[in-house]
Amino acid sequence: IRRLQRNPSELKILGDGTQSKSYIHISDCTNAVLNALELNGRLIEVYNVGSEDQVTVLKIARIVVEEMGLGKVSVVFSKGSNGGGWVGDVKNMHLDITKLRSKGWAPHYCSEDAVRLATRELAGAIRSVSADNIRTHNSPGT
Repeated sequence: IRRLQRNPSELKILGDGTQSKSYIHISDCTNAVLNALELNGRLIEVYNVGSEDQVTVLKIARIVVEEMGLGKVSVVFSKGSNGGGWVGDVKNMHLDITKLRSKGWAPHYCSEDAVRLATRELAGAIRSVSADNIRTHNSPGT
């Protein structure tokens, strides 16, 4: 988001854009942890927390561009090892959330919606901080 704010005409992406992963909104994540704590009855247990689908890095870029209200943005890929973004990057990842679902939990947001909502929230927070900084720096007597 910040990179696109600085240069809204180009977005550099690590990898080839086909990397695909499960994304979860923070509200779903906290709900999953609280649900597991409440229903588990044990202090220590391991669960995968994720969404039930995947989204590609290129789709994430398109969502961010759309949510920021930008026009045509040139996408530049870095083409890391095996199409991933960096050495050791897992190109495709989808977590099995069956164990947590058996406890009655399910994510509210799919991966695309989680990314879209997070983009709105982050862009809004960045605008708010930027506006606060402008007011602070332009205030009389500062």
